[in-house]
Amino acid sequence: MSSEPTGKKPPGKSAFRRAVFGVTNAMKLIRGGRFSAPYEAPFNVVMRTGFTRLRRYPALDEVKDSSLSAVPILLVPPLMVTSQVYDISEELSALRRLIAEGFDVWVADFGVPEKEEGGMKRTLDEHLLAIDECIDYVVGETGSDVHLAGYSQGGMFIYQVTAYRKSRGVASIITFGSPVDLNRNVPGGLHRDLVDRLFNSAQSTLGFTLDGLRGVPGAFTSLGFKAVSPRQELRYLRMMMGLLDDREALSRLEPTRRFLGGEGFIAWPGPAFRSFVDNVIVHNRMMTGGFVVNGVSVTLSDVTAPILYFVGERDDFARPPSVRAVKKVVSSEELHEVPISAGHFGLVVGSRSLKEVWPTTMEWVKWRSGRGEKPASLVDIRAREEALASSPALEEPEALREFDESDFKEFAVEMAQDLWKELGAASLEVTAALSFLRWQVPHMARLPQWGLGGRANMGLQLELQARNFPHHTFFLYQGRAFTYGQANQRVNQVIYALLRVGVRKGQHVAIIMDNHPDYLTAIMALNRMGAVSVLIHPGSRAGVLEQALEAGEVQGVIVDPDHAVAVAEVVPVEQMWLFLADQRGRERVEGITVLDRLMDPRVVEAPITQDANRGQLEDLAMLVFTSGTTGLPKAARISNGRWMMGAVGAAVAAGLTPNDTVYCCLPLYHATGLILGAGGAMAGGSRLALSPRFSVSGFWTDVRQSGATVVFYVGELCRYLVTAPDVPHERNHSVRLFFGNGMRPEVWRELLRRFGGMRVLEFYASTEGNALLANLTGEKVGSVGRPPPLAASVELVQYDVAEDKFVRDISGWLVPCQTDEPGMLISKVQHLNPFSRFEGYTDEVATRKKMLTHVFEEGDQWFISGDLLRRDQDGDYWFVDRIGDTFRWKGENISTELVASVVMSVPFVEFCAVYGVAVERHEGRVGMVAIQVRQGEKFDGRAFFKRMEEGLMLAGRPRFVRVVRHLEMTRTLKVVKHRLQEEGVNPSGSKDPLYWYNEARRTYTRVNKTNFEKALESL
Repeated sequence: MSSEPTGKKPPGKSAFRRAVFGVTNAMKLIRGGRFSAPYEAPFNVVMRTGFTRLRRYPALDEVKDSSLSAVPILLVPPLMVTSQVYDISEELSALRRLIAEGFDVWVADFGVPEKEEGGMKRTLDEHLLAIDECIDYVVGETGSDVHLAGYSQGGMFIYQVTAYRKSRGVASIITFGSPVDLNRNVPGGLHRDLVDRLFNSAQSTLGFTLDGLRGVPGAFTSLGFKAVSPRQELRYLRMMMGLLDDREALSRLEPTRRFLGGEGFIAWPGPAFRSFVDNVIVHNRMMTGGFVVNGVSVTLSDVTAPILYFVGERDDFARPPSVRAVKKVVSSEELHEVPISAGHFGLVVGSRSLKEVWPTTMEWVKWRSGRGEKPASLVDIRAREEALASSPALEEPEALREFDESDFKEFAVEMAQDLWKELGAASLEVTAALSFLRWQVPHMARLPQWGLGGRANMGLQLELQARNFPHHTFFLYQGRAFTYGQANQRVNQVIYALLRVGVRKGQHVAIIMDNHPDYLTAIMALNRMGAVSVLIHPGSRAGVLEQALEAGEVQGVIVDPDHAVAVAEVVPVEQMWLFLADQRGRERVEGITVLDRLMDPRVVEAPITQDANRGQLEDLAMLVFTSGTTGLPKAARISNGRWMMGAVGAAVAAGLTPNDTVYCCLPLYHATGLILGAGGAMAGGSRLALSPRFSVSGFWTDVRQSGATVVFYVGELCRYLVTAPDVPHERNHSVRLFFGNGMRPEVWRELLRRFGGMRVLEFYASTEGNALLANLTGEKVGSVGRPPPLAASVELVQYDVAEDKFVRDISGWLVPCQTDEPGMLISKVQHLNPFSRFEGYTDEVATRKKMLTHVFEEGDQWFISGDLLRRDQDGDYWFVDRIGDTFRWKGENISTELVASVVMSVPFVEFCAVYGVAVERHEGRVGMVAIQVRQGEKFDGRAFFKRMEEGLMLAGRPRFVRVVRHLEMTRTLKVVKHRLQEEGVNPSGSKDPLYWYNEARRTYTRVNKTNFEKALESL
């Protein structure tokens, strides 16, 4: 009998014989690489979409439940792993389990990029859109919604595609170790802000390498996979060495060994890898929103399909906190978790996977399709959240806590973790400073150089951004994304059209349009040509429109279809150019010139060379009208320099970087919306999410859709947000900063309390003035802060409200105010200093009225703000009132802002306007308030009287209350008072209910014909 080795393990326990067989098996592996032929379950390729092949697996002759053939399941692999991960061997095949159960099984196979023509040029969009097409095909073929299952990055793809589809056609989502918040994938609980900045620093460091990267080889991915979990790799190696003499055991392990050894890992195409790093790792847009797919802005909050996610408690590749973060962003009410004591690979392949993961997956699909009971192992996340919310003392189960402590059981490691956290907290300030230095100091360094004679304009800035970052997203609008390159090309096409209608350098062209990306396009085109944009409120009609056109010295009008008819009543049709007509299809003005039809889509570069981007800093860029809350709007002059300094100043103050998305729902004809919002985004290299208008119901949806991090506001915008009904998950947002002016302290506090996790930057400025104050820290709620570096010098001086004049001392100089003494804010004008110029209005008389000379020394010039402020002992300023609003009654100066803050604290008051009115036989002006009552509420005279008595001195209590259905507001949500003041106290001239301060009865009594005289006598 031969004693030659057969390759099978011999009987007995001879160490020598085991060694002989071990060597024989090892030599066979070295020579042939494998013991048996590769395994793969049979399938049919039923569709090809680009490089992706959609597989369908035929049913077996015998299945456990034939009714499940009507339940389709689509499996999606990661980019760096082949679809074999679901079908490694006959014993470990998840596919075989699903097919044997009776399900209709499909797989999206991305192939092997490095072995296919053009494979290394694939984009992330192509992969996501391929999955989208696969879903459509399966749904169309089966007539049923499909259950999507994805491992690791495949699960991330499923989340993104489902959001892109808004859950259409998706029966449920099942993910295995799929992280959502990549910032939480860093070990040791490192501060998330620090992680975010570290990722951004890494991106900047690797930027040049990534831009030229063809792809990441599969071998590199395999090595990285092993490096992340070295303990598992060592255990596997020891096990292989221990079984080297056992041919049958090695044969069973062979598929796994070969898969993990490199065969299962494939290359990441360069473009797909760069997009993944930028969107998912650096900007973390799966959490913040604003992930762009096929030019569409996507947010996971659009995911409403039921979700089952598996968490590997020992997963070093997708740590539990990063996976569980899905509950914070999706809108799915059916959200369930199953924690598994396994590593990353063990979630889909291995003993626990076969015993726990795939059986639970099949039970889940049966339950969701109405063919079985709910799996017992599921943890209902939404139910648990409700329970925790209603019972704060109830603790989260250990297995579901967002901090995985299993890796830190040893004392030494725990100490290291604590140290790591402390270093993270300390380093946060350092990284914040570094971020500021990197992104903002270059901007600030350029500001002093912007003196007279410098060539700089925003049209040039757009061209530079497009040249440097042509494929970077510039703005988002109604879910669509547009790059800097696309925006720049569109501007050049508009220039071409404007030249054909005769627009030339120096001409004044009005823009009368609602918010739209092409509003910016038109402004940029005119700016690049050296023409002047005149930004007119699109609601202006008849006499108001005529006044604006005359003040702006307008020679032509760009108008959208919604306002063309009204404008044609004032402007000759030959001076009007219709924009956006082709997109909306509404041309209702006969003979009007349509700009869209004059644009040549072949135009890429600017079609002019002499004037393109030649604008100097002192050149007039636009005319912006003041708000008109206290009278007719005036046309304020905005130069290129003022526009650019405002934009850069906003970017610096807000700390804007390419990591930010600016949300602007303010009208673009307003300085805050255009100069600070849109301009700041461009100056900071940030995305601009533009909304057609402010909508309280759509605000947070827009924020999540775009991944907005900075919101610009004015006036009462934020009051609408804090008084709106609560919505689920409203604190789950990406906003870090609200930036604007006009927010009242009570709204400020409620905004932070209700929505949390953000900061407010309140500033003081005006469209035309040079005074600037900013509360950069947000520590003093309600304060407008102090002058930032390089801003114009400001001072508070005594002002006699009753006499409507400045107070001067015996030498004729103005008198500075003491601490906390209200006074007029003035700012020094220095024409050679770009930070303290006053560019004035088109009306020279109005310009002169705003200038004050001989203030503190001979010949000095100061701008009159028209506002009363006070300065506290720390040097921070607080807004008191506008001079036109403040009135004098019973020997007291009454601040309408102070009275309004008390009125707004009355529960049934929605909005109010406080003003003084003249009354016969009485000196001064009587305090009056017009209020808009909350829906479903009624005016309560006694409750209103009590609150006025508690909050105001006698002279400040409103003597009359007018209850209006709606208060008139500007498009920037500022109350218009002048019409109310003109109407005064006239019970017979208005249908609105009028009430008077009845001190005898301690209430506000309804005014009628018989008691009106009594009301006047009580004054």
